[in-house]
Amino acid sequence: MTKKSNAGSTSAPGQFYGYGIQEARFLHHLLRSQPGDTVALECIDDVSGTLNGEKYAEQVKSGLAHNPISDRSIDLWKTFANWLNGRRSGKIPAGTKFILYVAQPYRGKIAQRLGDCESKQDAKAAIAEIRKEFWGDAPEFAKRASIPEKLAKQVNVVLRASERALVDIIQAFSLERGIGAPYDEIAAEVAAAPVGAENVEQILHQLAGWIHITIFDLIQKGLPAVVSRDEFHTEYVAVVRKFDRSDTILPTFATPPKAQDLEAELLLDQMYLRQLSLIGAEQDTIYDAMNTFLMAAVDRTEWAKRGYVHRSSFTEYEAALKRIWNSKKTAVRVEMRGKPPEDFGTVLLSSCLEANVLLQGKTVSSHFTPGSFHKLANTLDVGWHPDFAKILKVSGDIVDAA
Repeated sequence: MTKKSNAGSTSAPGQFYGYGIQEARFLHHLLRSQPGDTVALECIDDVSGTLNGEKYAEQVKSGLAHNPISDRSIDLWKTFANWLNGRRSGKIPAGTKFILYVAQPYRGKIAQRLGDCESKQDAKAAIAEIRKEFWGDAPEFAKRASIPEKLAKQVNVVLRASERALVDIIQAFSLERGIGAPYDEIAAEVAAAPVGAENVEQILHQLAGWIHITIFDLIQKGLPAVVSRDEFHTEYVAVVRKFDRSDTILPTFATPPKAQDLEAELLLDQMYLRQLSLIGAEQDTIYDAMNTFLMAAVDRTEWAKRGYVHRSSFTEYEAALKRIWNSKKTAVRVEMRGKPPEDFGTVLLSSCLEANVLLQGKTVSSHFTPGSFHKLANTLDVGWHPDFAKILKVSGDIVDAA
C-alpha cells in the first residue's frame, strides 16, 4: 500500500507535486535569465545555474504538508547542512549564491533572520542568537541534549560548523516565498512582457511542455539536465510569435538561387522533379519549382532559427496543404474525367500552387506555399500524376497516397 502523509494525501502525489515545483522554478529562472546564463536541474542542487554570470544553488520546498521553514523544521536545517557539506566537498563552488524557495507563503523567524543578514556582523550576531536558542549558554550548552534526535542530526551539523563557513553561506543566502501557485507566478512574469493578456495561458502551457520534454530527453540520454538561456530564448520568442497576431506578414530571408545551385539541384534527381517529369512539365515549370523549393527551405530554416515561427506551426501548415491537395484532387478528378493523366496532373499542380495559405496566421512570400507543396511532393505526401504512388517507389516500398 502507498503510505499516507500527514496531510492525508498519498506520498506519490506529494512527490509528483514537489518535482513539479522544481520544473516550475526551472522555467521561472530561465525567464529571468540573461544571455550566456544556464539553468540546471538536480545538478549541484534542486535547481542551480548562473544569473548575470553569478552562480546560484536553490533548494525548492513544496510546503504541501507542513511549513518547511519553521524554526524547528528538519527541512530548514537539512538545507543549510547540505550547503555546508557541498561547500566543504567542493561540489558547490565558492562565490555561489544560496536560495531557499518555499512554494507556500509560510513564515519562519530564523529563516527570515538569516535572509535579512547583509553584513558579516549581522551573520555573526544571528549565529550567536541561534546557538543560544538551541544549545543554551556557552560553554555548558545545557539545552543541546534536549533537541529531538532527528532535528539534532541536522541542527548540530550547522551549529558545529566554523563561523567562517557559516557566515559565508548566510551572507550569500536569500529566502523566497511563493503564493501557493508557482505557475501563476510564472504567468505574471510572462504577462510582464508585451505578449497580450489573452496569449499568456497558451504561451505558459507551450513553454512548460517544452521544459518538461527537454529535461526528460536530456535525462533519458544520460546528459545533465542543463538548458542555456539562449536555447530557451529561441523557443520563447517562437512561442510568443506563434500566438501574437500583431504582425501580419512574415519577412523573407531567401534570395533567388544562383545558376550553379539550380544545376546542382537537377543533378540530385529530387523526387519532386521526378513528379513533374511524370506529367510532362515544361522547363519553365521545372525551374520555377526548383526556385520556390530552395527559397522556401531557406525561409523555413531562418524563421525557426530566429524564432519567427514555432516548429509546431510548420506541421500545422503542411497538414493544411495536404487537406487542400486532397480537396482539389477530388475536384480535378471530376473536371478532367476521361482526360490523359498528364493533363490531370498539370491542372492539379496549377490549382494547388495558386493556393494562398497563412502560416501562423500570417502572410508568407509568394514562393513559400508553392515551395512547400514541392517539399511535400518530394516526400510523396502529395503528387500530381493520378498514379504517382504506383509509379514512384522509395526503397522498394510503394507509398500509399490515397
